[in-house]
Amino acid sequence: MTTAEQPFTPQAVPAAASSTNPVWEWIWRAGALEKARALPKLSWLGRERLRRARLAAELGDRALDPIEPLRAGSSLPLALSLYREAAYWALIQESEAPNIPATLADAMTSSKLDLPKLAGSADALKAVRAALAEKSFVESAEDSADAVRRDAELAQTFVYGLIDADLDRDDRVASLLVQRWLRMAGVCLIGCVVLFGLWSGVRRATQGPDLLLGKPWHISSKAFDCHPQSSECGGARTTIFFHTNEDDSPWIEYDLGSPQTIGRVQVTNREDCCSERATPLVIEVSDDRTNWRSVARAAETFRDWETKFEPVKARYLRARVDRRSQLHLVRISVWDH
Repeated sequence: MTTAEQPFTPQAVPAAASSTNPVWEWIWRAGALEKARALPKLSWLGRERLRRARLAAELGDRALDPIEPLRAGSSLPLALSLYREAAYWALIQESEAPNIPATLADAMTSSKLDLPKLAGSADALKAVRAALAEKSFVESAEDSADAVRRDAELAQTFVYGLIDADLDRDDRVASLLVQRWLRMAGVCLIGCVVLFGLWSGVRRATQGPDLLLGKPWHISSKAFDCHPQSSECGGARTTIFFHTNEDDSPWIEYDLGSPQTIGRVQVTNREDCCSERATPLVIEVSDDRTNWRSVARAAETFRDWETKFEPVKARYLRARVDRRSQLHLVRISVWDH
């Protein structure tokens, strides 16, 4: 007995569950890119119809919310008509003669797209179909303004869902690549912030306390009362904490309370103006406030100046401008190393 040969039909093998880490997929978009690259490219005709859909949708947006009211009356019915045209071009983007749907209703019926999902729900699709396919522009023009706006907004959501669904493969790939690099940049930025925070924490933990924190200070003269907590001094918006008059060698002096080892100084200059007034800045130390010895000097204008030097032991520290000037700073910090 012979048996008829049966044609061999390969059975689809269920795709294995993706083992890609969802966080990594969200960042790198590898799976989405693979799917996008597998999509068929739109034909020239398909791209042209999609262009027409986008143009009609953009004009519909302008009619839905015009910058200025039209002199002839409400543009809402016009918006709805433009969304009808946009929906039709998007739905037939790859249809070829003689199978091109003659009407929008036919195009919606024959579409293989998931129209309820694009509309938002099955009920929303019914409302969209009623507004776009079952009414003429004459009937829409006779509806109330509220009803036309509701229909136009439903149509707008539906039309942009169609346009996004019809994006060409190259458009999808380009969009996903932009997503990839934007998300990578965001992750890198967050990583840099975290690393900087860790580095700052380690540095604070290893450098020891600021020896000037809470220590008494006084200045050679006072031009204004400064309020750094409210960013004000002498009527200016600034975070400086003191401001001297114009003096010969104006200075600020700290009393550390007892002899301390000093090996590093950091000075933050005024940023809103006049930073050149603080140079040349000399850092001096003393044991008796009479005999001062220089340990560091900033010769150039600076915003933040940090200097290390051979550790010295002293009770008093002074920052002094080595010329006639005014002195005003945001912060001075001192460490033993």
